[in-house]
Amino acid sequence: MSLLERELAMFSVKRDRAFWLKITPVFFVSALNSLSAYAEHENDGVNPGWNLCRSTNPDERIRGCDQVISEAAKETKHNQLAAYINRASAYQTKGDLSKAILDYSKALEIDASSLVALSARGAAYYAKKEFDKAIADYSQIIDHDKSNVSALLARAAAWRSQGNNEKSLNDLTQAVKLEKKNNGPFLARGALYHALGEHDKAISDYSEALRRDAKNTLAYNGRGACYYAKSLYDKALADFDAALKIDEKYIAALVNRANAWRGKKDFTRAKADYDSALVLKPGLPAAEQGSQDMARLLAKKAAGEPVSSDKAPKLVHDHD
Repeated sequence: MSLLERELAMFSVKRDRAFWLKITPVFFVSALNSLSAYAEHENDGVNPGWNLCRSTNPDERIRGCDQVISEAAKETKHNQLAAYINRASAYQTKGDLSKAILDYSKALEIDASSLVALSARGAAYYAKKEFDKAIADYSQIIDHDKSNVSALLARAAAWRSQGNNEKSLNDLTQAVKLEKKNNGPFLARGALYHALGEHDKAISDYSEALRRDAKNTLAYNGRGACYYAKSLYDKALADFDAALKIDEKYIAALVNRANAWRGKKDFTRAKADYDSALVLKPGLPAAEQGSQDMARLLAKKAAGEPVSSDKAPKLVHDHD
């Protein structure tokens, strides 16, 4: 068990948001970046405000923690730390990142070694696009625990957001070496390889992610996108089909399958998929444009005009 895991267990941490496993526009942000810490106080605390300071409702939690913090000197250091972390997490949930950062910083004044506070503050800095500060917090965690995969993934995302793909890849490769069970590091590195145009390496990583979790739609969509980039449309279609069998409302895979049909010049099937995507998300630009293009191409084909010059468009990615 890592140092962060032990601290999370000590604090009985809960999260207001689910464990993050979506590849965002910055390709991957680990669980640390969706962390909303909930710290359990010890010995029932002193202040009656604890009843609300533990609430899952962020406004109630802020009110309760305000009360506890106003008389913080009466509490143990553990409880002081817990109150600031709980209030900070409530602010973070509400999107008030500046106040969240102030409270996480207060928590770190009480205990500079709190990995919970460091990780959550790093997530807040990341959300504010203050990537240097996020990297500094994640680096402190990694200095404490070089085997902390979540911190490596989070720092990799911050490096990527700064355009430092080399350092991002280094962190992801270290995470891949350390992680023996979960597929997160392979999804993240596969997404980066794909964005860099190293499709064979990306396919290898996505395939390993699928070996670990055969129902991971992100891996099917990512690998399918790599096959598409290599003009291997049949393999791309197989992966998009697999993703849609698991989640028929996965819009990115639906639009991507439409594009793959378009690459094979099967405009009828392509239009059907674009239209299905528009049912799920009306006005989606890629689907709207694709459907209009297919209607035009089908009309040309019906009129006996050539359509060979049509080019398959760029795919909808989860990581760009």
